[in-house]
Amino acid sequence: MTGDVRGGPPDRSAWAYIGVGCITTIAGFFGGGMIGVFVGWIVGHARLCVPPADSFPICDFFPYWIAGMVLGAIFLPAFAITRLRQTDRSRASTETRRDHNGAR
Repeated sequence: MTGDVRGGPPDRSAWAYIGVGCITTIAGFFGGGMIGVFVGWIVGHARLCVPPADSFPICDFFPYWIAGMVLGAIFLPAFAITRLRQTDRSRASTETRRDHNGAR
């Protein structure tokens, strides 16, 4: 039994990475879309663009929205899984360096 009360190492199977990847993909999708719309708003103001009255309050809404969603859905999970793997790697290297077998 790993990861129990006795202080064993946590179970790091592929399911942990899949769970982190799925959750951060959804968060990156929506968060990236919001950031993309914000960038589009700033670019629209810099270009002095006036959006149509019956549309969204920024010019070129959809290109910025879609680009932000795609980039967020790719980069946030990649960053989160990379950090998770680095932590697992550093934890494993410190456990193998202990030559005193838990004695202090």
